[in-house]
Amino acid sequence: MRSPMQRSFTGSASWKELLASPPRPSHAVQIYDAHDFLASAVGHFAAEGLQRGEAVLLYGTREHLGAIRGWLAGRGIDADAATRNGQLSLIDLQAALAAIAPLGSVEPARYDAVAGGVLEKACGRFSGVRWWGEMSSTLYHHGNRKSALVAEKCGDALNVKHGAALLCSFLCDKFDARSYDGMLEDICCTHSHLIPADDYVSHRLAVNRAVAEVVGEIEGPLLQSLSSWKGPQCNLPSSQALLFWLRQTQPEHFHTVLARARSYQTNESGVHRDVHVH
Repeated sequence: MRSPMQRSFTGSASWKELLASPPRPSHAVQIYDAHDFLASAVGHFAAEGLQRGEAVLLYGTREHLGAIRGWLAGRGIDADAATRNGQLSLIDLQAALAAIAPLGSVEPARYDAVAGGVLEKACGRFSGVRWWGEMSSTLYHHGNRKSALVAEKCGDALNVKHGAALLCSFLCDKFDARSYDGMLEDICCTHSHLIPADDYVSHRLAVNRAVAEVVGEIEGPLLQSLSSWKGPQCNLPSSQALLFWLRQTQPEHFHTVLARARSYQTNESGVHRDVHVH
C-alpha cells in the first residue's frame, strides 16, 4: 500500500542523508530502542562534521560516548586527535546535569551559561557547530518531564542563536502504544525533524502492510481524512506520519497495527532490540 502521506512528508530519503547535511539551524531527534542505532547515527553525524571542518560537541553517558568513539575509530577517524585540537568535545552527561540542574531541575540561566559558552567558543574557531545530546531523554525517563521540555526549549533557543545543527537521541519504543501517550507528541513539538527507524524503507513496508491488513485500503472518506490531516509540525517519514494519523482517526485499530508492524519489521530485519523501554 502506498501511503498518500508520502507526498506531504517526504523529508530526507534516509537519516544518513539528513545527518550528513542538516539544515542550519535544525533540531532533529532520533528515537531508538537499540544502542547500535544510537552509536551509528551519532557517529555518522559527528564524522560528517569533523570531515567538513566543523566543531562537534557530544553530551552523553559514558557508555554511549564510548560506543560512539568506537564507531568513529572503525571508520578511521582519530577522535583523540580531534579532541586535542578542540574540534571534538566529549562531555559526560552527569557532569553537565550537575552544572545545569544542581537541584534536580534544569535552570535556564545555568543552561545558557554552560552550553551557550561552549557553543560560542566553538563558533569562534570552526566553520560550523554540530552538537548532540541525550539529556532530555535521561530526564524524561527519570520522571522529570518538565525539565526535559525546559532543556529542549533552551537548547533550541541556543541552536537558533548560533545557527548550529542539534541532534537529540531519545529512548523510545516506536511500536509501543504507550509511547504515543505524551512522549512522542512532546518530541514532535520540540524538534524540527524526527528519525524513527534505522531503515526507512523497512519501516514503511511494515507499517503499510499492517495498515492494509487491519484497516484496508485507504480510500474514500479515509483518503480524504488522510489527505487533509495536518499532522505534527516536525518533518518525519511518511510511515511515521501514517501512524500518528491512525492513532488520531482510527484508535480502535491502532494497537493491532503497531503489533503487526513490529512483527513484520522484526522478521524482515532479523534484528532483536536490545533495550526495553517500559
